[in-house]
Amino acid sequence: MASSFPLMAGALGPVSNLFSIVALTEPWIAELNNGIFDHFHSDNARTLALNAVSLVLGVLANASLLANFTGRVRYNLSQAISIGSFYFASILLLAIIGAKYRGYRSMIERGLDVEFSQGYWSAVITAVLYFLCGVVLTVNEIGHLRGHYPASFILTSSQRSLMLQILCITVWLAGGGGVFARIQSYTYGDAIYYCDVTILTIGLGDLHPTRDLSRAIVLPYALVGILILGLVVANFRSLVISSSLEMRSLSRVDQLRVRNLKLQDSEERDRTNEESFNLMRKIHHSAKKRDLWTVLAVSLILFSIFWLIGALVFSRLEGWTYFHGIYFCSLALLTVGYGDFVPSHPGTKSFFVLWSLMAVPLMTILISSMCDTIIASVVYVTTKLGDLTLKNVSSTSTSDLSRVVLRKMTSDLESRGRYQPPSNLSGIARTLSTNDDLDGDSKEVDRELMLINAIQGILIDLHVNRNKKYSYEEWHMLAQTLDTQFDWLGSDSPIRFPVDEPALLLRLYWNSLKEHLRNRRRWEP
Repeated sequence: MASSFPLMAGALGPVSNLFSIVALTEPWIAELNNGIFDHFHSDNARTLALNAVSLVLGVLANASLLANFTGRVRYNLSQAISIGSFYFASILLLAIIGAKYRGYRSMIERGLDVEFSQGYWSAVITAVLYFLCGVVLTVNEIGHLRGHYPASFILTSSQRSLMLQILCITVWLAGGGGVFARIQSYTYGDAIYYCDVTILTIGLGDLHPTRDLSRAIVLPYALVGILILGLVVANFRSLVISSSLEMRSLSRVDQLRVRNLKLQDSEERDRTNEESFNLMRKIHHSAKKRDLWTVLAVSLILFSIFWLIGALVFSRLEGWTYFHGIYFCSLALLTVGYGDFVPSHPGTKSFFVLWSLMAVPLMTILISSMCDTIIASVVYVTTKLGDLTLKNVSSTSTSDLSRVVLRKMTSDLESRGRYQPPSNLSGIARTLSTNDDLDGDSKEVDRELMLINAIQGILIDLHVNRNKKYSYEEWHMLAQTLDTQFDWLGSDSPIRFPVDEPALLLRLYWNSLKEHLRNRRRWEP
């Protein structure tokens, strides 16, 4: 778990920089006139200087972390810069926040009608995020010092893509905020809020384009932003859900495999090869099904926590009832955006930007997990009902049609040759035992033809059904060809872990054919 903490810091870092820019560009205290914004109280030079130093430190920490990811800076140096900069930036902001709060209380005591702006609340969020980044990197560094992790961050291509995409969406929000703040005369905090609800397709309607120039810009801006967000969500799901699911599934499969081996030893019962093969297939199916439902349960719990806590915060800041807070969060997560409840308090808008950037992708992951479980079960049931009620109506699936077309094309070409290929690997397996009456040369030629036909069938599978799982008979044929036996429940079982079976069988058959031809050439006079 702690090994993924640098990725968390790399994802939160650019977002914290975005809020830090809002904190720097917008004065922290606004004066009201009859509850309506009148003007800002300008921050003094020391506050602006410390705020700017905090932003520079935050950017430096992120740059050092990204340089560490790419291997351009030594691990120990990068960790020292990132951790120190994150902590120091957070401490600076907390000091400014404390001083500004005392000034705010003094204004209240003097009878001034003032409130904190989005700049102040953005500073609070930034301080928390900077501190959190420092903590997760510290935990990772402790693990490194204890020998649990190597002195490097080895990222996969998907992880590097995710870091780049998060940086892109942050830059897109920050740049869009600057453009719309200038055109629409928004504060920078309001402009970021407007860009956020636009890219997330929530569209609450409290802020909307009022000039033709804004309307013209928002169309391509929203389109590109939605595309970037889609890439982030898809990559995030792949990393967080698929990767964790794969590791959990592999671990569960191995546990069930070892448990069945121990049970077999205790019962002193010998399973046939086919029984062991079918049991291993059943273990894989059971582990995958259980893990899919586990991911759904975890996603649902995390989503519910995010949903309910968000509703509590919004209801407290806006003075809504808790039911209205739940109603608002539900519509925001569903990207409906009726606009009957909208954030009006500066703190609510700042929190909404952070909450929505995390909650909407989480909602997408939940829906995706439901597609893998509940919706898949519904589709299975409806398909079975359709087969029962419309059993007299014949239909051909897309994969079956592709297979028929491909076989027709290959058969037309092969009809000019000396042989016709069998329809599948099972057919080859059945003919393997009928060649005992042939002489030596005929056997050699027949074996070569069977290997070629097997390779041809696998090539069709690679085009039509890349995820095909072969039957016991087809695997048994491979074992006979290789003159070996597979221990299906053993540690060296070829199906112990999920593999690309067509690619694996193609490689094994191809190597067998090459070895056979090499030996035959050596035997010839």
